[in-house]
Amino acid sequence: MAKRWAWRVTLALGGLLGSYVGMSCLLFVLGAHRASLSQQSEHWQVFSLPESSQRLLIVAPHPDDEVLGCGGLIATAVRQGAQVRVVFLTNGDGYPAAATLLCRSTPTAHDFLALGKLRMQEARQAARALGLSLSDLLFLGYPDRQLWQMAIAGKKPLRAPATQCDHVPYTEALRPGAPYCAPSLVEDLRRVISDFQPTHLFVTHPLDDHPDHMVASLYVREALAQATERGELLIAPQLFYYLIHRGDWPLPQGYSPERSLVPPRGMTAERWLCLPLDAELRERKRRALRAHESQYALMARFLNSFLRTNELFLPEGEWVRNPVDDNPMLRLRPGGDLRQVRAEPDSGGIRLQIETRRPLTAPLRLQITLILVEQSGEWRTRTWLYTPARSQAFEGVVEAQHDRLRFWLPVPEMRHVRRAYLLVQSHLYQVELDRSGILPIRPALSGEQAGVAVDAPSRATAQQSAPLGTR
Repeated sequence: MAKRWAWRVTLALGGLLGSYVGMSCLLFVLGAHRASLSQQSEHWQVFSLPESSQRLLIVAPHPDDEVLGCGGLIATAVRQGAQVRVVFLTNGDGYPAAATLLCRSTPTAHDFLALGKLRMQEARQAARALGLSLSDLLFLGYPDRQLWQMAIAGKKPLRAPATQCDHVPYTEALRPGAPYCAPSLVEDLRRVISDFQPTHLFVTHPLDDHPDHMVASLYVREALAQATERGELLIAPQLFYYLIHRGDWPLPQGYSPERSLVPPRGMTAERWLCLPLDAELRERKRRALRAHESQYALMARFLNSFLRTNELFLPEGEWVRNPVDDNPMLRLRPGGDLRQVRAEPDSGGIRLQIETRRPLTAPLRLQITLILVEQSGEWRTRTWLYTPARSQAFEGVVEAQHDRLRFWLPVPEMRHVRRAYLLVQSHLYQVELDRSGILPIRPALSGEQAGVAVDAPSRATAQQSAPLGTR
């Protein structure tokens, strides 16, 4: 009898806990939808129309991203007489569902390669719908869903799980046979930028949920830095971010052509620029999006969510703000909600300050990843894991004060580094809860190394935005 009652009490408590979690998630989603529906595109400054003298370079991690984020912009630029070039980092050849739909069975490496070729053809058809010619498209052919792994692998070629290739396999790519490694991708991007000499450059936002989209900004910034060092740029292009994946954004999901596209929850305080789209531009974007048939067959509802009356772009700036309390998991585990990340280099390491919405407690943990680009061109990666219950085992110095953590990370290589990129992630067991986005850090070189006087080290900061109404 006692065991039976104990079992009933356990089931009751489990049901109450499940109800609490479910209700919290439901209230969160309803609040996010209500906030999204109450916003209008006129809240943001209008994006200036491209001029005929301008040159726009669109960097798309996959075929279809160029239409989702910049389709209306591309069509507008073509109509205004501006020059446009689109460069695809991958061919989208690592999507298992699309490959399965293509071959109607368990996909092999050959099937994934066939998918990559199909998506190249779809991108060409979409380009025609937007008014571009085939010469305006460049395919780099790097591995889909592996761009972040490639960044942390450095110069070591990576073998793509889907295609089983460790080099660019497409004869129509910019550089067939190029190894699957980060310096190779940056070299290709640098050449594209130097050849085209863009006045405006568009790439996916560093806070995009998709890892390929997140790391695309790192590759672009490194390519720009290398082109600048070589004196290859006649003018420094203006850098803009566009967003594709962020939770269940855009809201409401589905085809709502008369609605405005508004930023996701927690990102409305940024200086977004709004590009209005008239009926002709919206129709061109719709036809271009339908050209990506392999994606439409799987996620039409999501793709249709970008067919709105405007597009949004965020100018690159010194401060990158992340959302706070922007998904149900962070509401349940606020200690994993990153509020602010500051990194300041010195000659022997990095001083790092991380603030969370609540104190970080077990079983939460932090993962800190540092990518170093050395003077020699070598890429190196350093990783630190911080668990509150095992702070004594942390490699470095850590000081915890309520919701603020201060680290000193020993990085002797900093004195031989040109640039560094930092990513902070919070985890609950093996599940990622939040991330800072990739923060560029320009190490302070000595005056003898740099050839100039150095007054103070540079800093990289990611600050989480406060909830609306409290800023």
